[in-house]
Amino acid sequence: MICVICKTGTCKPGKTHFSAFVKDAFVVVKNVDALICENCGEAYYDADTTRYIQEQTEQAYHNIADVEVMKV
Repeated sequence: MICVICKTGTCKPGKTHFSAFVKDAFVVVKNVDALICENCGEAYYDADTTRYIQEQTEQAYHNIADVEVMKV
């Protein structure tokens, strides 16, 4: 598959992290299957992976905790 974003890269199977803002929270779902562009890094998810991401995102949002991150 040729990447629809950069139009030059070839997409290969791999693992990536999905991140998104959900209402007032930032959620990260780690190590999800995707087709990843070798040129620009754009990730494409199939239907099963999209459902998994959605379920994990909803679950994470409902179990939210406020976290402060400090750079040392």
